[in-house]
Amino acid sequence: MLIDNGTIIVTGSSGYVASDLIPRLKRNHEVFGVDVYPSEHTSILADINSRNVSESIDNLSHNKFTLINLASTRLDFGVTADDYFRTNVGCHEAFLKSLSGNKIRKFIHISSVAAFDGKNISYSEELNCDDAYRATKYMQEELIQNWCNRQGIELVIVYPSAIFSDDPRSDTNIGKLQSVSKFIPFIPEIEVIKSLTYLPFFSQFIIDSVSDEIPAGKYLTIEKPSLTVSKIAQIMSGHSIKLVRVPFFSVILKIIANCLHVLGFFGKIDLNLTPNRVTKLFSDTSYSNVKFENIDTEIYASRNCEKLPEILVRLIKGKKNGQ
Repeated sequence: MLIDNGTIIVTGSSGYVASDLIPRLKRNHEVFGVDVYPSEHTSILADINSRNVSESIDNLSHNKFTLINLASTRLDFGVTADDYFRTNVGCHEAFLKSLSGNKIRKFIHISSVAAFDGKNISYSEELNCDDAYRATKYMQEELIQNWCNRQGIELVIVYPSAIFSDDPRSDTNIGKLQSVSKFIPFIPEIEVIKSLTYLPFFSQFIIDSVSDEIPAGKYLTIEKPSLTVSKIAQIMSGHSIKLVRVPFFSVILKIIANCLHVLGFFGKIDLNLTPNRVTKLFSDTSYSNVKFENIDTEIYASRNCEKLPEILVRLIKGKKNGQ
């Protein structure tokens, strides 16, 4: 197999983003997927820190290629801090050591807005799952950035938020909301602002990065404007969903979450509603008006033809019309 500058290696090839990105890439590029999980897009079935991966990549060609790194812990909830560290940091450290830097033309790393918070969290094995995810995403990014700097490799880092697409996914929070919102007659009013990332736009941005339309740098990849939780649910419902103001709603949820958390220790019940998740629900994660050092907050949004409310309305209309 011959590799030229148009060839791409994608880690995490069985994941959500890869399921949309890789078919688009294959229209104009030769693509090799790497993942420990089998999928139609996986060419090399192995963990990224295994010798099989580095040897397979070395055997492809002596020419340079673009590396798109999607490999990461699949869940941002429900596993131990050690699990996050092993996948997000340890495996990547071994993977980078095994790579021949002079064969990589460009490194595109898919980080997360969670890494912004992770910068201020000191990692320890005692961290709860949410904080461990944030901390290790930041550590992963720093590891890759330092390696690329030493190797002299052009690096693009993108920061998506909660990702959604035309087809709801039951394993994502926004996908669950897409699926159930049309059946909800009312919701408690939550005026906290959240950011979202539309997968087709996100994939195209990565593709443009591959073709050098997007220069090296760090990019906040969220749709604008960011919306309140209530507004997102209203639009996705496709009908006149009623907002109900519930006094002390966040306090009530925290009490319920603490009770469920205690019961979970005894194996009685576990609805994945922890106090930390409630805190996250009522935390502003818009990021759209925050200026981060050396991170471009405008280029991604300015390239997209639709605003977030328009995208959500179109998706609901498409579902109603059976599209």
